[in-house]
Amino acid sequence: MTKDNLFNLLDEMSLPDTVISMLNASHWRFWRKEEHLKRNEVFYCLREFIELRSQKSDKNIRENAYAGLAKLLLETFESEYCQFLIDRLMVETDKYVLHTMLNGIRRIQFPADIDITAIIECSQSGEWLVRHNAIMVLGNLNTDDSREAIRYWVKQENQKQYKFELFYANAALGYIGEPSDITLLEKHTHSRIPDVKNSAIYAINNIKHRFEKNAIDEQ
Repeated sequence: MTKDNLFNLLDEMSLPDTVISMLNASHWRFWRKEEHLKRNEVFYCLREFIELRSQKSDKNIRENAYAGLAKLLLETFESEYCQFLIDRLMVETDKYVLHTMLNGIRRIQFPADIDITAIIECSQSGEWLVRHNAIMVLGNLNTDDSREAIRYWVKQENQKQYKFELFYANAALGYIGEPSDITLLEKHTHSRIPDVKNSAIYAINNIKHRFEKNAIDEQ
């Protein structure tokens, strides 16, 4: 498979699942083996494809390429291309494309030195589809910046208006929060909104469990 072959395949696809299926398919592995399209070359081709298909009318085929790039990063992490995918969140404006990108990013385990500014910006998006997904992504990133971005939503007083943000933020803080966050979460444990209340209780228990386990492991 040559770069032109890959570009043609991506241009023909209409659904993100299609590119993922193609990347998993036996004939894809056969082409890579027989025609020597190495994985780092696929990364490069996908990035070039995304940059070239920059028109608004190309958003669906870019979405396919983002899904494929995220799939490859999940299997073989490359810091440069992970940063590229995250930075593209600042370029795209369509909420469905951003949703697909964040779904892919959420599954990738990447180091703390990756710049997550674009993810934090998405967590403040005016589109709930983007905002909620970005908050969930932040829950996978154990950094000071991601914790602070999540705390912004946990601190919201209007539980009725922000019930979904509070639910996702409470859950996210449960994964990466610190003991000092328990006081912040406790104000939601008496909420009249079940999802807000239960997510806060879960988060507190999860934080306590994590730090108790860490203390035992260090003994």
